[in-house]
Amino acid sequence: MASSVYIANGRLVRPGAGDTLTPGGVLVEGDRITMVALTPDEQASARARAGDVVDAAGAIVMPGLVNAHYHSYSTLLKGTQNGLPLESWALYTVAYGRALGDEAIRLAVLLGAAEMLRNGVTACVDHFPHTRWVESALAAHEASGMRVAFAPFMHDVLDHEFLALALPPAIRTALDASPRTDAAAAERMYRDLARRWHGRAGRITLALGPNAFQRCSPRLVATWRRLGDELGLPVHTHLVETRAQAARGRAVWSGGTVAEMARRGLLNERLSLAHGIWLEPDEHALLARHGVTIVHNPASNLMLGSGRLGLPSLIGRGVRLALGTDSSNSGGRHSLLEIMRLALMLSRPETSDPRAWPGAGRVLEMATTGGARALGLAGELGSIEPGRRADLVLLDPRTAALAGAPVTVPHLVQHASAESVTAVMVNGAWALRDGRILAFDERAVIARVLDVTTELLARARADVELAAAAAPYFLAGNTPGV
Repeated sequence: MASSVYIANGRLVRPGAGDTLTPGGVLVEGDRITMVALTPDEQASARARAGDVVDAAGAIVMPGLVNAHYHSYSTLLKGTQNGLPLESWALYTVAYGRALGDEAIRLAVLLGAAEMLRNGVTACVDHFPHTRWVESALAAHEASGMRVAFAPFMHDVLDHEFLALALPPAIRTALDASPRTDAAAAERMYRDLARRWHGRAGRITLALGPNAFQRCSPRLVATWRRLGDELGLPVHTHLVETRAQAARGRAVWSGGTVAEMARRGLLNERLSLAHGIWLEPDEHALLARHGVTIVHNPASNLMLGSGRLGLPSLIGRGVRLALGTDSSNSGGRHSLLEIMRLALMLSRPETSDPRAWPGAGRVLEMATTGGARALGLAGELGSIEPGRRADLVLLDPRTAALAGAPVTVPHLVQHASAESVTAVMVNGAWALRDGRILAFDERAVIARVLDVTTELLARARADVELAAAAAPYFLAGNTPGV
């Protein structure tokens, strides 16, 4: 690819332009946007500087979308258990996860990348539980052409322990055998990965990925804080996703989970929290004061029956927000185009006052600049401005999804779909052009996935039987009176 590209004759989604798209072009030199060309003189200058001129022919040019909470391994688990609430559902997800391997992880990462690129997603936070296969996952992310903040899990407290569930001895013994993170081993892993992978290809960021605060012992929490402060890495974790977690957190810690995290010195601008559904107003205020980001996962929250995040309240209290798709077997498709629509619609039942409803532009910010912050790249991604990294998406307004009146930001958020996405650029390089993914062979990946998934499901059979035996006990403990 040429070292400089001018995308001419586009209709730009720009900061400060409100709902209106702006005619113009974007000059990309190396991995950065160096000019937003709006006037004839600017456009002529951009053409003269560019090694390659791409005629957008009226296409919409928008910032790449950021999937700020995602589990790559789950792309191989489509169609598995999705009819249970989180704690019971997770038993099955863990069971299938034990049957993964290096090839399955590589395929899962690339399959997810294909789906995201086709939906205009240029970057993701991959919250990755399977630390045995971090090298395979990172190599696949590098090969995918996408940008990633890779956040390997750490946890050493199991759900049945935190929730204080009554279990038959045989089931408890089997669950107790689940892998737990050793704090010293976790520290070695993060330091090693940071040294070798952080910043690789200009697209890979290492993040700390504690599973959840309640799933980490005091020793592991101390490791989390020390490494985060010392290495300055983003930190991504789950927070108060279910009623049961909220109730137990209030029973165990004075003021609840967020208050305890604050006492441990964990709240800061580098922290992003997936879900955060069952929080009180004082907890929202605490998160806002520390600049923490909540990542809203509306599809997963609905599928698992976890609850509905109150966006108007969070926005009113100044909480920073981003959007995520979560898992294939809980949230469905990894399309931020769909998630933006869902977030927009689900925000409205909280209040009948339309002045409190977040607009399409606000939701788009969550999917772009909000996600960039969760990635640890605030000010680097998420808007079409000189100096920003060149993560861009082109959409054809002449598709069935978008055809109609001249496209505005509300039109785009409410109607865009994968069929409209014609090209995707990540870090100044084309990742998708003319409907074809360039970095890897998508068809070969899909063909192999069909075989590998069948093998995976067969290997997981015994662990799935354990999940089925344990699930009723988790269901019984999943509905406290809160």
